[in-house]
Amino acid sequence: MLNDPQGSAEGSVQGERTSDEGFAGAAREQVQVYVTKRKQDVARAVSDVAESIRKSGAGFSGAPQIKAFFDSAAEGVEELSADINRHTVSELYDEVEAAVRRRPVVALGAAALAGFALFRFLKSSEIRPIPRSHAMVPVDVFPTPEI
Repeated sequence: MLNDPQGSAEGSVQGERTSDEGFAGAAREQVQVYVTKRKQDVARAVSDVAESIRKSGAGFSGAPQIKAFFDSAAEGVEELSADINRHTVSELYDEVEAAVRRRPVVALGAAALAGFALFRFLKSSEIRPIPRSHAMVPVDVFPTPEI
C-alpha cells in the first residue's frame, strides 16, 4: 500500500486554509465589534456636543436671534449624530471620501485646522516652568542655609 503524497499535501493545505480562514474570520469579527463600539462612542460624543451647544444657547434668552442660532447649530449636530448611528462604518468612509473628492481644498483646510487645534491642545497640557519674573512667591522667602 503506497501513500498518496499529493492527497495528503492537499489535505494539509486545505486544513491550513480552513484554520487561516477561521483566524481571519475571528479577527475580522473582533475588528467589526471594536469599530462598531467606537462608532457608538463617537455618536454619543457628538450628541453630547449638541447638548452642550444647546445649554450654551440657553443663556441667551434675552437675545432670541442668538438663541435660535445656537438651537439651529445643536439640531445640525444632533442630525450628524443620528447619521453616524444610522450608517455603517463603510458607508461613513465612502461619504467622507466622496466629500474630500468633491472639495479637496475644504478638506485640506479642515485637516489643517484640526491639526492646529490638536497641536495647541497638546502644547497647552505641558507643564511649563514659571519664569522668576512672573513668580508669585518672592525668591528670598525660602532662603537656602549656608553650610
